[in-house]
Formats: sequence, C-alpha cells, structure tokens
Amino acid sequence: MSTTPLLLDAHGKHAQAVHFTRDGKRLVSCGQDAKVRVWSVPGFKAERAFDGHEKSVNSLSFTADEKRLVTAGSDGCAKLWSFPQGKCQFSLEKQARAAIGPDGSHLVTISTKGELVLWDGDRGTQRKSFGPFDKRHLALAFAQNGLFLFVGGTGPIYRLSLPDCTVDGTHKGHQIGIACLRASPNPAILASTGMDGTLRFWTVVGGDEVTCVPLKATGLLQLAFAPDGRSVAVATDGAILHLSAPDGQLIERYDVPLKGVYGVAFSPDGRYLANAAADGRVRVWELA
Repeated sequence: MSTTPLLLDAHGKHAQAVHFTRDGKRLVSCGQDAKVRVWSVPGFKAERAFDGHEKSVNSLSFTADEKRLVTAGSDGCAKLWSFPQGKCQFSLEKQARAAIGPDGSHLVTISTKGELVLWDGDRGTQRKSFGPFDKRHLALAFAQNGLFLFVGGTGPIYRLSLPDCTVDGTHKGHQIGIACLRASPNPAILASTGMDGTLRFWTVVGGDEVTCVPLKATGLLQLAFAPDGRSVAVATDGAILHLSAPDGQLIERYDVPLKGVYGVAFSPDGRYLANAAADGRVRVWELA
C-alpha cells in the first residue's frame, strides 16, 4: 500500500468525479474544463477526451455494461454518450444532475428548477416529472437490480419503484440534507452521507438503519463502495476516509491537503483508489 498518490493533472481547475471501468483497464474523470477524460490503467496515460459540455462536468453515471455514459454539468445539460467512443447520442436541456439505471432503460435527472424527471434512456424522451418531494432534491442512486431509485433531498431518502417511479418507502435518519447515495455490491444494502456529518447504512427494501457512523468531518462527503462491498471510501475536506462496512471502523486515512475533495472510486480489483479534487488533479493510491 502506498500513502503517496500518483497525481494526474487532469482538469486544470476542479476535478469533480472519477470512475474505473469494470474491466479495470480505464479510469474516467470529469471536471471544470468541461471535459470527460479517459485514462489507461495501470499506466494512467491520457487516452481521449469527450467534448460537448460548455461548462464544468460534475457527474458520471454508467450503465452496467458500460456501453453508455451519462454526464451532467454546470451548463444545465445532461448528455448521454456512447462509451468508449465518446459520441453524444442526445442532450437534455435544463437538467442539473443525472443518473442512468443498470440496463439503460431508465434515466433520471434533477432539473435546474428542482423537479425530478424520468426519461426513456434509449431515446431521451420524457416519461414523467415530479415536483420536489421536499424542499430540494440533492442525490440520486439506482439499486443494483434496477428495480428501485433512491432520491435524497433536504428530508428523508425516498425509495421509488420502477418503472412507474411511485414512492415505495422512506429511509429516515439524517437530520438535514443528503450529500450522497450509493448502492452496495451487496444488493440488500444502501449507503448515504448527510450534511449532519454522518455515514449511514440501510436495508434497501425495509428502509431500516443498520449503522450510523459519525464522521467528525466536513465536505461534500462523496462516497464509493469497494468492489467486495466490505468497505467504503468517504471524501472529506482534507482527507479520504477508508472505513469498514457496515460498522464504520477506520481502515486508513489518505490525506488530501485541500478543502475541496470530491468524487472517489475503487478499481474493480480493489488495487486502486482514485479521487477528484479542487486543484484539478486526480489522485490515485495503490492499495494493499
């Protein structure tokens, strides 16, 4: 294990999100230079860039087969790309956040007006829109089986049944807004971070809280599961915390001397941990 990361000068200003492909051969990043960049693994050399957004690209969401990628940016556009070719198949205007389901049939966005919108993931046609369930929508995540969508805002986490997007239940516990939602490789478990500074694990169907972990940290609190589901990484201001799941015991702390520490991702073999940060760099640690 190396506590000194490899530094990739990726996006000039802020790097926002990272993702390892399931074959372990590529790392994908996005950031304020309005680019999506693809890097080789393990060499971590730049392979290509996707052009199309006019402002910062803030999120990455892949289908399970990774043949399609959805991005959302500060230009108010969500875009669906072929991967790894980087051909934009359609754009959805006035959308601030986006996630695509495992099989690609469902695409969900949060509009610039705060509405939740369900789209046909193949054609980009709108199926249904909703007003906010509470004051504001902040986070989206699909269950691993694609049967549920989780929406986090300024209230509880809402569990929606697909394809109709009807409210099936709630996960109550965070006192204020939801920062990040992630489904575990264990299909029964969901993880969340909140602006109350906690990491919580839940049962997917019942909505029961399994564990509440006080992080004693601030930041955007983005999180990622390790490929075996037995640990998570949480990005906090100044450090990434590697914690066991679901008990939340500290495994390792990776210092990042910045206030803006954003997206995190594990490689599928568990060898690497990557992070996107406010200095425009992507950091990659080699794990044990």
